[in-house]
Amino acid sequence: MPDDQERLVANALRAQATSSGMHVVQPVQPPPPPPPPPTLPVRWVLLLALLFGLAAGTVAGLITLR
Repeated sequence: MPDDQERLVANALRAQATSSGMHVVQPVQPPPPPPPPPTLPVRWVLLLALLFGLAAGTVAGLITLR
């Protein structure tokens, strides 16, 4: 009986040592890149600059008229 157990263990170890190792490994997908930050369109920047310029001109004109 102990001879059978030794033979069983020896066969299991031999089978493990000679296994081909053909395990299918799924490649890890890289995370998607983060979306770009929102940018202000050029038209909005120009419109805001125009409005601030008009407001500053109006304030400067009102101050000089007094």
